[in-house]
Amino acid sequence: MNANAQLKQLSNQDHLKQFDPDDLLEAFLHRYNDQNAALDQLTGENQLLQQSLDGYKRQCHEQIKELEEVREENETCRNLALEAEKIANKSSGLTTELARARAQIQTLQKQLKDANAEGSPKKLKAQVKRLKDKDAEQKKRIASQEQVIKTLRHSVEQKNVQQNQAFDKIAYLQKQLAHDTGSGLYHNGEHHLIIWPQKTKMLDSDGNTFEGRSLLYLHQSGRGGLMTYNPTTEQVNLCAAPRGGLRPSEDLKQFAQDWLFKVNDLQDGIVKEEDMIPVNYNGDFEK
Repeated sequence: MNANAQLKQLSNQDHLKQFDPDDLLEAFLHRYNDQNAALDQLTGENQLLQQSLDGYKRQCHEQIKELEEVREENETCRNLALEAEKIANKSSGLTTELARARAQIQTLQKQLKDANAEGSPKKLKAQVKRLKDKDAEQKKRIASQEQVIKTLRHSVEQKNVQQNQAFDKIAYLQKQLAHDTGSGLYHNGEHHLIIWPQKTKMLDSDGNTFEGRSLLYLHQSGRGGLMTYNPTTEQVNLCAAPRGGLRPSEDLKQFAQDWLFKVNDLQDGIVKEEDMIPVNYNGDFEK
């Protein structure tokens, strides 16, 4: 240890000697307790962040599951419609064949009647019997097919109702997704308003806290800010810029660089589910 360091250490010790040891111990304990309290607070905030992240993941998985169920219902409806069309075509063919057989029977009956007047031939009677048996068989087949068509038609009607409900649900989910991800509301010249995807808590100049949805005002130059509505003053205000101007932190710029590189370069501009999981270090509200 050099001479200057020794002199500095002796000076610090002389300075501490002017305080009472009990006061120094009490100050040390206060400092130690403050550090423990700060550590407990950070631990609690970290648990809240983890719970919020788990909630967002569950919400994303539920929406994806609902969309998959809708797609499966639509596929079932299309298959039933194709099957009903095949049965209808087959029934139409059977109906035509039955009409042709009836016409043949009528012709043969007339021939039989004429033949009976001269003495009924056995071959003609046998042919008429075969045609009648064939006609009865075709009637049974048509009746069976008509029952199947009736059942399928009822099933298709039910599936159409379910499909319409599914379409309504898809439209609702798409609207909800647009509200939660931020959509443009107003565009006029260089001025734009965009839905802010989350509720925000604000503190006004009088110290009152209020919460609600906000709009992001964005100028064509790329600068902007949140516009909020204060229910106490019933006024809409554009949030003031921070002291010293708008200066993004280094951590924020690094996050933006990583996110934009992944989405634009690696995914060709396609935003995936994992890209929409928010990173929130602030908890519910930070003054």
